[in-house]
Amino acid sequence: MAANQMFYRPSCGEMKSMVSSDKPRCLKCGDRCPGLDLHYWRKICKHCRCGPEDHDLTDDDDREKQPIKFQIGDGHSNPRDLSSRLHKLNIDDPTVQTEIVTPENDLVIHRIVAENLRSQTYISMLPKDKQLFAAQLRRRQLQRQLPLHDLHAKFCDSMTDKELQKFQKFAEKRKNKAVGIGNVGAIPENAVVRCHRCDLTMDSKSFAMITNRMGSSVCFHTGCFTCASCKELLVDNIYFFRNDDIYCGRHYAELIYPRCSACDEIIFAREYTQAENQCWHVQHFCCWYCDTPLAGLRYIAQQNNPYCVQCFDRLYSKVCNTCSKIITADSPGLSHGEYHWHACPHCFCCHCCGKNLINHQFLLKDGKLFCSMSCRQTFTNSPNSCTRSVFNHHH
Repeated sequence: MAANQMFYRPSCGEMKSMVSSDKPRCLKCGDRCPGLDLHYWRKICKHCRCGPEDHDLTDDDDREKQPIKFQIGDGHSNPRDLSSRLHKLNIDDPTVQTEIVTPENDLVIHRIVAENLRSQTYISMLPKDKQLFAAQLRRRQLQRQLPLHDLHAKFCDSMTDKELQKFQKFAEKRKNKAVGIGNVGAIPENAVVRCHRCDLTMDSKSFAMITNRMGSSVCFHTGCFTCASCKELLVDNIYFFRNDDIYCGRHYAELIYPRCSACDEIIFAREYTQAENQCWHVQHFCCWYCDTPLAGLRYIAQQNNPYCVQCFDRLYSKVCNTCSKIITADSPGLSHGEYHWHACPHCFCCHCCGKNLINHQFLLKDGKLFCSMSCRQTFTNSPNSCTRSVFNHHH
């Protein structure tokens, strides 16, 4: 007899198949996503809910060959359009560098521009079947470790004057006291040096990563030059120093300020919402699916995202095997394998005699519950009598 009973926790719903378009396709969802269409304030695709870094932003070869013209200080540019184009990071025209590299921008943006040109040259030298993968990998690393909305206020959804002042102070402190670029150096012969990350002794005459912020005596194996938080290799060797260690740009910022789980931007406001071990701008604590504000309302968390009750029921609720009705968020449910029931005596009961099986052992055959071999045999011999018995028990 089966003894395990699990309270039902819904799994992610299936996306409907969609026809692809000329927009960058989703590398995770394939043809189920019609192409990247950024949400108006979340940093995700409106169709599949994946991030821009999960989309093939080099899908259109003709468009990829065109240099991306933009100016950080251009008041006529649409910030969302700028953000979408910058995510491609295809800066192949030297004149564009003079447009983006202005006194107001810090070392990080300078480095992205310079390294982008160098990386494109390097990638073009790789075998053709490796070029797309290498370009996508670097782009995903940049977007994850150095989000544009962390680098410049122009790419943030909206800020008050006070929040903008905090952002500028944060950026100034980051530039003057934290950001740096790792350099490769040789370990002197007969020197005993330990890697700061793994604490293993480094081979004499081998190469190590050295940071100016931590001093020349602190070294890393090249494979250990990683963010102390996410453990990922630091893209373009850009690091941020804090608390005697190095971090990627994303996790350095999160040591100082909370990050909004919805829009992915740093929260500079004094008041914000905390729930499910995450933080949100007050105005961004909304249903993950329909964007209904959830302040003061009941919500259900699914995969760390909040849903209003209506959307949760529509997307994730299952059908009870006994009564064929939806198991709503307000109704406790039981699950066993692929089968689901309301957690009530009328639904989770013997299909033959109607006995309540909650917290009892049961037999399962073709999605039907039985309390004993006798009831299962009775149903096998005379299905109509058992069905009638359960129906009478329910009503």
